[in-house]
Amino acid sequence: MGKRTASERKTPEDIKLEFIRKVHLFEDLGTEELKEAVRYMTLKNYTKNDYLFFEEDAEPGIFILVEGLVKLLKETQDGKTIIVRLVFPGDVFGWIEWGKNAPKNTYTAMAVLNSTVLYISNRDFINLAIKYPAIAIKMTCDATANLLQTYEILKSIASGRVEERIAKVILELADRIGVKKDGSIVIRLPLTRQDIAEMTGTTVETAIRVMSRWKKQGIINTERGYIEIINRRELEKLLV
Repeated sequence: MGKRTASERKTPEDIKLEFIRKVHLFEDLGTEELKEAVRYMTLKNYTKNDYLFFEEDAEPGIFILVEGLVKLLKETQDGKTIIVRLVFPGDVFGWIEWGKNAPKNTYTAMAVLNSTVLYISNRDFINLAIKYPAIAIKMTCDATANLLQTYEILKSIASGRVEERIAKVILELADRIGVKKDGSIVIRLPLTRQDIAEMTGTTVETAIRVMSRWKKQGIINTERGYIEIINRRELEKLLV
């Protein structure tokens, strides 16, 4: 029987340690401090379309996406679903409760792709943050940035034109994970028109109509599994 490779010899703690070195929440910790931090973390795997938690029964805690893609969903009063945020590897989501300070509204989390997360329970995160205050400060900054992003999404849904909202989402995805190729920007994500509609507060039919028109105009190209931005300037004109 052959020797095991280095990756096969890795323990769950090794995998967690290797990953959190890249997460900005923990970048100020030394090696020994990181080794202690991973003791608070649980590695969890989800297959595509699995729910990490539902809004009505979610427990407080912090999730860090290791690999994959997760979408955070919110149900409106009229029964519509809105994607309030896409979570990419390295991103942090979830929430913390302290005493009676519990959020009145949360969200549902669903795996868009096979995904792996690190989970820290509410109690463990509080203990970790008390021991390493820099983590608590960075977590607060992250939460503030994400809250402001959510406000922008809701404001756009309430007041922006549909074309503007869809253009904004596509451009944000391009800036986050787009790959430049032969003068175009390719977004390789398995996003459906339903996903685009939920991210922009519109109907699937409207999302199809708008994106089909842009495709005919040579602004974008859409194939199964990706969106290609051919003329970014035309999309940017819609944001003014």
